[in-house]
Amino acid sequence: MKQRGRKSDRFNVIEGDFAGTRPEPPDDLTPRQRELWTVVANDEPITHFSTAATKQLLRDYCFHREWVERISGQMAEFPPDGLKSEKGRKLFRDLSKTLDMHTRGAASLATKLRLTNQSRYTPMAAATASRNTLKGQKPWEI
Repeated sequence: MKQRGRKSDRFNVIEGDFAGTRPEPPDDLTPRQRELWTVVANDEPITHFSTAATKQLLRDYCFHREWVERISGQMAEFPPDGLKSEKGRKLFRDLSKTLDMHTRGAASLATKLRLTNQSRYTPMAAATASRNTLKGQKPWEI
């Protein structure tokens, strides 16, 4: 005999990997890449980097981000009078090209990993989600 009316709530189950842990950074990353990995992994749901493919993309993202920081630092310290010589202009041009390459690589990987708000949300939902995101350790990870 079929049950009529509302179905019983006693069979509802909340799904989710509440006992999971965030992926630890691989041992072969540089100290700065490990820091970047931890920051990114802590900002995402526990299961966001659960596959080998997403972990490899995150590894590549951390590599590009570290190089963006390094090259940006070199360019910030570049002496303004260094552009007066051909050698200085060539060095600055090479740094600029390398910075652009790593910035594009990091941006592409961030989009593929769905780390950017634009890749995850409509504009209205992005503001709400960003405002409601708990930063740092989650209560169940303490």
